[in-house]
Amino acid sequence: MQATEKRNKEKVEHLSLFQALTDSRILLCALVYFCLNAASYGVAFFLPTIIKNFGVSDTQTGLLAALPFVFGAIGMVLLGRHSDRTMERKGHVAVALLMAAIGIGFSGLISNPIIVMALLCFAQIGVSAVPAMFWPLPASFLTGASAAAGIAAINSLGNLSGFAGPFAMGYLKDLTGNFTVGLLLLAGCAVLGAAVVMSLRIDAKREQSLGEVALAH
Repeated sequence: MQATEKRNKEKVEHLSLFQALTDSRILLCALVYFCLNAASYGVAFFLPTIIKNFGVSDTQTGLLAALPFVFGAIGMVLLGRHSDRTMERKGHVAVALLMAAIGIGFSGLISNPIIVMALLCFAQIGVSAVPAMFWPLPASFLTGASAAAGIAAINSLGNLSGFAGPFAMGYLKDLTGNFTVGLLLLAGCAVLGAAVVMSLRIDAKREQSLGEVALAH
């Protein structure tokens, strides 16, 4: 087992960008990041419109639109601390993505403005918490020069959903006349991301050692 892991690390030590784009683990990480950004940007782009439909003023819309991100900042710190304390990433990322899925999905099915806002705040906790816990995962199998190519590939592919998420939301809103289908689609993306991250083969010992090094600094 150790010999196999050593060969795998040596194999990815000198990845080119093209090789990074064909490495299954990098592509899976990119898919997770794609799903996260689809849910994040898709909701954030239309959040003021969703809140405006509550019948509030422009000023109230601006204030309420900031509320989910306040909860997101708090949740990011708390979940990140717990992930660092337990030296575990995959499960924490999956739980955070499922939080996003629950909040986003149910906000599209419920019409009560107070409950919708609560669900969006809950979803943003998960969305905001993911990045800090996600990026150590590629570092557990990428070393040296390969890390630059691998992270670049993950970041580039994952950020494509910064266009795809809002586009899908807008298209489905025009098609159906409401945000329900779009929000359910984004929730499905978050669920897919959670499933994919749990399927990643990560060396737990290396992940823990990297966490210990990060905490030491």
